[in-house]
Amino acid sequence: MPYIPQADRPRLDIKVNELAEEIASELVKINGTGEIATFYEKSFLAIYDILYDLETNKKVKLDSKAKLLANEMFDISKARDHRPSWLGEMNYSITRLIQIVPRKMVEKGAWKEEFRYWLFAQTVGALERAALEINKKKIDEKLTYILNGMVGSLFDIKDEYKRRVNTAYEALQIRKSGDCYDAPYHTELEDIKNSNGDTAGYREIMKDFRKVKTEDKKIE
Repeated sequence: MPYIPQADRPRLDIKVNELAEEIASELVKINGTGEIATFYEKSFLAIYDILYDLETNKKVKLDSKAKLLANEMFDISKARDHRPSWLGEMNYSITRLIQIVPRKMVEKGAWKEEFRYWLFAQTVGALERAALEINKKKIDEKLTYILNGMVGSLFDIKDEYKRRVNTAYEALQIRKSGDCYDAPYHTELEDIKNSNGDTAGYREIMKDFRKVKTEDKKIE
C-alpha cells in the first residue's frame, strides 16, 4: 500500500511500532505462534470500533495501542473531503503491522524466521475473520459505507499480502522442493538471469501443457 505520502508515514509508523511491540511481547510471554491470529483479529476489530465511533462523532476511549493507532489514522485523514477518508491510512498501517510483528519475534529470539506458510495462513485468517465479523454488525443503512470500506480494505490487504509476499515465498519453495501442480493448466516458474548469468529472480509463465510430449504420444 504505497499510496500514503512519505510525510504522513512517520506518525503512523510510531503507532504501528507500538502496537507491534505490544503484540510481540504478549506472544513471547505465552511462547506463541499461531496465537498471533487472535492478537491480530482483536486489534483489527478495535481499530474498526474506534474508526466507526470517530466517523459518527461519538466519544472514544483510547485505552489500547490499537485504538491509539486508529485515532492517528483518522486524525491524519481529516483534511480530505471524502468519506471514509482513513481507508488508505488503515491499509498502510495494517500492511506494516503484519510485517513488523514477525520481525520483532525474530529480534526477540522467539522465532527463527520472519515468514513461513503457517504464519501466512494465520494472518490471512485473522484478516478474513475480522472482515466477516465486521460485516455482521447492524448499523444504519446510511452508514454502510463504513462497513463496506473496512471490509473491502481488509480483503485488499489480504490479497496484497498474497501477491507481494507469499507468491515470492512460494517461488523459492518450488525451487527448493519442487512443484505440486501437474494439472493440464497451470503456471510454471522461469528463472530471470542477470548479466553474470546468475538467477536474479523468477516470473510465472502460462504454458499449454496439453502439448507436452511424452515418451510415446502427445497429450492433446
